[in-house]
Amino acid sequence: MGRRTRSCATELVCRDCGYRTALEERAFKCPACGDGLDIDYDYERAGAAIAERGLEGRPWNVWRFEELLPITSAEAQARVGQFAGHTPLIHADRLGAEFGLRKLYLKDDSTNRPSLSYKDRVVGMAIARLLELGKDEVGCVSTGNVGTAVAALAAKAGATAYVFYPGNMEKGKAKACRALGAQVCQLDGNYDQANRACRELSLASGIEFANITLRPFYAEGAKTMAFEVVEDLGWDAPDHFVIPAAGGTLSSRVHKGLDELETVGLAETAGTKINIAQAGGCDPIATAILEGGEIEPQTPDTAAHSLAIGAPGDGPLVVDAVRTRGGSAATPTDPEIWDAIDLLGATEGILTEPAGGTTIATVGQLAAQGKIGPDETVVAVISGNGLKTIQDHPDKAWPEMVACNLESMGAQLEDFRRIAATVA
Repeated sequence: MGRRTRSCATELVCRDCGYRTALEERAFKCPACGDGLDIDYDYERAGAAIAERGLEGRPWNVWRFEELLPITSAEAQARVGQFAGHTPLIHADRLGAEFGLRKLYLKDDSTNRPSLSYKDRVVGMAIARLLELGKDEVGCVSTGNVGTAVAALAAKAGATAYVFYPGNMEKGKAKACRALGAQVCQLDGNYDQANRACRELSLASGIEFANITLRPFYAEGAKTMAFEVVEDLGWDAPDHFVIPAAGGTLSSRVHKGLDELETVGLAETAGTKINIAQAGGCDPIATAILEGGEIEPQTPDTAAHSLAIGAPGDGPLVVDAVRTRGGSAATPTDPEIWDAIDLLGATEGILTEPAGGTTIATVGQLAAQGKIGPDETVVAVISGNGLKTIQDHPDKAWPEMVACNLESMGAQLEDFRRIAATVA
């Protein structure tokens, strides 16, 4: 497909039994043991290439570290676009003061493009891989953000998108998929049931699914968050990441990305801990971490719909990553998640969806437990934008209508000031 990128990807490899096959093979599961396939790289060549070429002049987006990404076609990369990545890393001093943390940072993927969530990173890799395969149809199963990312990036690439979602997906996200040109189908089942059905449909129809058959490539996009954070911190890796977990792709690949930065000689990252945020109504990964066991599937019961995956595909990888790095987890309740959303908005002016609220609530709980120290550098991931889910936010008392005159409005202003003084 024309000019090659500088990708140093070499093979698909089974993360369990070590089975290897060519990168060109259309495979996502190991034929020997059934575990998921990962992508391996020539790290010596990648490190040498990065050292020789340097980073100056490279694009500030997900393609910045293309040696450590799996897409080999420059044409496919260009057709997907240069939107995603390089989201802000914000020093959250006011929020940090609430938790007694002096070096709390927010990796704000609620501003990611084109669809306002971290999923733009992973879906971009999947759509680029689709184009490398010469295909122009792509499906996905989604709790919300994957669907909008697939719809948007498929539209940019000139591909047709089919979005399948469970019955509890936020309706605003489903409407967004349709507005972006995707064909949308609601399924009578939860996410895990929908995922199994979509896998069968993909194999029967031959249509690639971004987060199923293209998953080895899809997952690699999540590493770019680790690359960006460490570079933005001056190549001084943080003490902690706090990451929301649903299927586990983001947290497991942040772990991989940190390892890769050290392998190619860009940063020392072995001391960075990964901490997991899951809603109390769907916490199979966090439960395994906190209780020292293995992943046990659950039936989701939480308002954090984007985290409502009861049988997380990458769950075991996340548990291993947290145990390797010495991190922890927390499982805030839905009311605690909504309160954290409000706290983030009131202190930092960022409106996040429930996944980000879960992250913020987890930061507060881990700090209160002494698992995060006051002078440690903490990066909390805001994975999606709250404008997509504002209709689900619990309603507060709606303000009464007042007369449109100076006397009534002045009295209302005094009420506002009294309220503000009580929460300052």
